[in-house]
Amino acid sequence: MDPQKPIYILGSGAVGFPLAACLANAGRKVVAVRTSRKDVPPSTITVTIHNGADRINASVETVSLSQLTHLDGAMVIATKAHANTAIAQALKDKAASGPVVILQNGVGVEKPFVEAQFAPIYRCILYVTAQTTAEYEFSFRPVTPSPIGVVNGSADELMECVDALTTAGFPFRSETNIQREVWKKAIINAVFNSICPLLDVDNGIFARDEATANLAREIVKECVTLTDRLNIGLSESELMAQIMLISQGSGGQLISTLQDIKNGRPTEIEFLNLAIARAGAAMQPSLSLPRTELMGKLILAKSLQSKRKES
Repeated sequence: MDPQKPIYILGSGAVGFPLAACLANAGRKVVAVRTSRKDVPPSTITVTIHNGADRINASVETVSLSQLTHLDGAMVIATKAHANTAIAQALKDKAASGPVVILQNGVGVEKPFVEAQFAPIYRCILYVTAQTTAEYEFSFRPVTPSPIGVVNGSADELMECVDALTTAGFPFRSETNIQREVWKKAIINAVFNSICPLLDVDNGIFARDEATANLAREIVKECVTLTDRLNIGLSESELMAQIMLISQGSGGQLISTLQDIKNGRPTEIEFLNLAIARAGAAMQPSLSLPRTELMGKLILAKSLQSKRKES
């Protein structure tokens, strides 16, 4: 990643803006690109991040993607995954050049960028808690350094990418086996992003309620039957330990899917429970994941119902 070129953060929300603020605060050239709005001219805003008692204020350049004629520099994708096809096409139309770093959890989110023939491409699995508290103001906390691995590219380029993006407020690390991390976090999110929104509770519920933790265990056990077939190397105990650790440190945080449903926005459930269920169905012989799939379908139905109410 060329340090003389800007880092473009596409998708300026509860993850994208804090990343941009941390990079700007560290003296790196960064542009927060608005993908859902077409009316933002080039301007500078102040982004505020709260992490417990710590507070960061940073001046961040921002602009709509539609107002950029060409992007030459690293492109960090921090939108919701359902926007990836449109974003990959828009970047291709603008002859964008530079590495693509996908900051999204879920199965198969990199596919539109691979099909558009971008290179190099990196996948990052996010281990952060983030929530918008006011315009350009965010509650944000890294749980642990978020791993980044290669979809296509080299190990040396990966290290340059990790170094360029890492700050004290938003750390990253390199990961040689990124697919294991992809599936690990997808299963964890399939638990949090289905059970919490359906119960309308924060993600500390598993640490507080044994019955709900047992429901999480049923979903995990079912998903591990798939990852065993895929030789991913995950165990029920490892996944449940991570779920309980996240839940115990929740602090009353609302999971992103519940925030999306409450605000009438599309969720990423297609890349979590439903993608996991589709992967099972595609196996030979096929593998049914009824609990995982049903929870995903219920979230999809709830999301569509909320969107109709908003409209």
